[in-house]
Amino acid sequence: AAVSMQSSVSSGINAEYGDRSLRVAVEGVVGRWAEGNVTKGDLRGLSPQQVKAVLTLLFEKETPNITTVETLDKLFNFSAYKNCDILYAWCRLAVQARYEPIVPVVLDFVGRQGRMKYVRPLYRDMFQWPEQSERAVERFREREEFYMGICRSMVLKDMASILGPQ
Repeated sequence: AAVSMQSSVSSGINAEYGDRSLRVAVEGVVGRWAEGNVTKGDLRGLSPQQVKAVLTLLFEKETPNITTVETLDKLFNFSAYKNCDILYAWCRLAVQARYEPIVPVVLDFVGRQGRMKYVRPLYRDMFQWPEQSERAVERFREREEFYMGICRSMVLKDMASILGPQ
C-alpha cells in the first residue's frame, strides 16, 4: 500500500498555482500518462514544481503500467534527475510500478540523502517489494550510522513492521 502524498501535493498545487490554468496543465498530463499516452512535449513549459506534482499525483492516482514507466524514463530520463524532489517522486512511482532499473537509483539516493522525508518512504516502498526487500535491508545496514537517530529508528520500525524482526 502506497503512502499518500495527496494532501501536500494538492495543497501545494492550489497554493503555488492559484492560476487554474497551471493546475489544469498538471492534471491534464497526469490524465494522459495514467492512460499511457506519453509524448516528448508533455513537460514543455512546466516548472520543476509542476513536474514533481505530475509524478506525485500519478503515484497517488494509480500505478501506471511498466510500459508507461519505461517510456517516461526513456523520454524524460527521470532516473538521472538532479532535483531531489523530482527524483524522489519518480523513484516512488517507479518502485510502485516495479520498474527494476530504478532499484540502483533508489539505493544510491537513500545512501546519499539523509532527510527522513525522502529516506523513510523510499525504504518502506522497497521493503514492500518482495524481490528487492533484501537489497533495501542491506543498503540500510550499510548506511545505518549515516542517518540521524530519529530517521534510523523510524526506518527500523518500518522494516520490522513490514518484514518482521531482522
